[in-house]
Amino acid sequence: MKSILVICCCRGKKTGTKLFESMAGFDPSEAKVIYHEDNEQGLPVIYNQYITSKIAKKHDIVLFVHDDVYIDDYKLKGKLYSNMNMFDIVGLAGCVKPKIKSPGLWHVMSAEENHRGSVYHPFQVDEDVYSIKNKTFGYTPARVAILDGLFIAVNLKSVLKAGWKFNEEYDFHHYDLSSCIDANRLKLKIGVAPIHVIHSSLGLTSLNDLAWKRSEEKFLKQYG
Repeated sequence: MKSILVICCCRGKKTGTKLFESMAGFDPSEAKVIYHEDNEQGLPVIYNQYITSKIAKKHDIVLFVHDDVYIDDYKLKGKLYSNMNMFDIVGLAGCVKPKIKSPGLWHVMSAEENHRGSVYHPFQVDEDVYSIKNKTFGYTPARVAILDGLFIAVNLKSVLKAGWKFNEEYDFHHYDLSSCIDANRLKLKIGVAPIHVIHSSLGLTSLNDLAWKRSEEKFLKQYG
């Protein structure tokens, strides 16, 4: 099995990020990481640079992951290859039967019983005690319609054959939702897998964020 190519866009420098900290323990034969530091470009623009036939000669799977994700699973490579036998695009959390509406968040656009996957988050439980808590959304592995963008792995052969790429009309918000809808239209199979990560972010902090609202308006107009 070829090594996994991991792509990460950082707000600042890679050092000090959770991803950098976690990937230091991986052998290069398991995963090769490329960081885009001080990134101001939209994520799809960067990500699509790695969905090419040239990259496919060296890697079967490319993982696109946020810099605040700590990958705490040394079976990452094996789990991704195993789940790629079932799915073309693999993530950690998502949903089935979404209804495209406002607010444009995957876990709001679908009923709780239609949520799938799981993700760990850190919590301070006491003055000097930090812990982690698992947010179980639902079954995993399982097929879904939409994924959370914190962790998206693609089978290069499958997505290249289908002509799929990330939707470059979006920058940092709704690129995951729109790209998944596009993938479904191309008959690609999307799923969640039981891969252990700790995500430092709890997600969007305010529905009134101006950039998010503008992105949502475009998303609802295009896909609603």
